Amino acid sequence: MTRDPQPYCDDCLVPLTVRHMLVECPSLIELRHRYLYRCRGRDSGVYYLSKVLGLACLAPGHDISKYLGEAGLLPNV
Repeated sequence: MTRDPQPYCDDCLVPLTVRHMLVECPSLIELRHRYLYRCRGRDSGVYYLSKVLGLACLAPGHDISKYLGEAGLLPNV
């Protein structure tokens, strides 16, 4: 941990948190659909952090590291 200022999402201008990167940022919705579609709620289609970080997203083709890499977020993790 450092005393560096909190980074912000360039598109949304909100704090760049794990939750924002993985389930909230509207700029990343296409990548979420491509890599993390099994991580949505059954009825609502909403992405949940517990699902994104759960076993379903560890399946081939639903790779969080590919999602973060293509989004250009790996240096922020």
